[in-house]
Order: sequence, then structure tokens, then C-alpha cells
Amino acid sequence: MIVVSILALIANGVCLLLLQKSKSEEAHMKASMIFTSNDVIINLGVITAGVLVNWLNSNNPDLIIGTIVFVLVIQGALRILKLGK
Repeated sequence: MIVVSILALIANGVCLLLLQKSKSEEAHMKASMIFTSNDVIINLGVITAGVLVNWLNSNNPDLIIGTIVFVLVIQGALRILKLGK
């Protein structure tokens, strides 16, 4: 899981850089930026959770980071819905 998240982090980081260079003000591009930036943060969370679960031998880091990811996704969805107004 950690290796896949590292690869996804690299891919999402490259996509985020490309999106930032476009500097488009269109709603779909802003939504893509929100999704991609959330994906980068989520990838970092998955990597952190994986390391902490292995290190601490506990499921708690996974539950805590999973809750943070849930809140982040909801916030991103609300930001995207506001773009439609």
C-alpha cells in the first residue's frame, strides 16, 4: 500500500504542477485542482498511516487519518459545489 501511494503521490504531484501552470479560471479546471491537491494530501496521509500502523502495531493511525481524509473530501466537495454558483 505504501509503495502504491508513493507512486500515486508522484503522479498526482506532476498533475498538480501541470494544472498550476495552466492558470485557467474555468470551473472544471478549478475543480481538477481541488481534486488533485486533495489526492496529494491523501497520498501523504496513506503513506503516513501505513508507516505508523507498521511502527506502532496499531490500527489507530489508520482510523485517525481515515477520518481526516473523510473531512478533507467533504470540504473539497463543498468547494466544488460552490464553483457551480
